Amino acid sequence: MTETLVALTRDPHELSLESQHMHKLECFVVVKYSKSCGQKRVNEARHKLFTSRKKKLEDLPPTQAALYQHILRALLQTCFFWRQATSVQLDTPDFQDWGWQKTSTGEWLPFWTTLEDSSKACSILLRCGCEVSCTGNCKCSRVTVHCTVLCKCEGGCVNNAST
Repeated sequence: MTETLVALTRDPHELSLESQHMHKLECFVVVKYSKSCGQKRVNEARHKLFTSRKKKLEDLPPTQAALYQHILRALLQTCFFWRQATSVQLDTPDFQDWGWQKTSTGEWLPFWTTLEDSSKACSILLRCGCEVSCTGNCKCSRVTVHCTVLCKCEGGCVNNAST
């Protein structure tokens, strides 16, 4: 982890979604949320924790897309502000390339993620806790929606879209 932090501090442009540095940072974040989840990528950890541990959305690690934007903002502060703290004139990059967005009023706000808002992407975020076969007690079945991979049964039951 130290090597990744040192490398990114020296050259923040080494970070990409596919880079070894991003992978190491994801592993670090996953362990902070769950030492026993067994996943190394945040998206897979989110899925596993949500389906198996009855975690609420706010208790899950960020998505990879959100984590990437957060890391960009941290690198902007570290590599472009702190490093130049004693300089008279700061040489700063375009904030929009480093996890920020400018509003119509000129205010800078964090750019949280490239993913669509979950309320738009999912009409309902519902999961059942059924172990094997979903019956009358199934949350999904009660509201007449099919089980999905978010459910504990992972949609492998009688209440799936193929039945």
